Amino acid sequence: MKIAEWPLPDVRIVCLKCGLESTIPRDEIEVVFGPDTDLFSLRQEMTASCVPTKNEVCQSRLADALLVQAINQPDLAKVVDKSLLPAAREWREKLGMKMSEFDSSGS
Repeated sequence: MKIAEWPLPDVRIVCLKCGLESTIPRDEIEVVFGPDTDLFSLRQEMTASCVPTKNEVCQSRLADALLVQAINQPDLAKVVDKSLLPAAREWREKLGMKMSEFDSSGS
């Protein structure tokens, strides 16, 4: 996912292995790296020192990835975590995004 597709004002990266918890304003990432920055690559870069050997697995993640998927997914049946639909609805309203599929879903 590119930074231009990330609807939230911040990007949160967390790592269960090294304890990294970082919140970066989306606008800052866009200014420094550009709107085409791939967030998954950025996450890997930021947590590269977390895994000292290639035999270990990084446990970092974009903390709000499932929420963003729910916000951006036009087909509610394809939302991975349905419990995030109320929060996704709120964000869509805040961001001025189309609400018809949420309004008609009844969920």
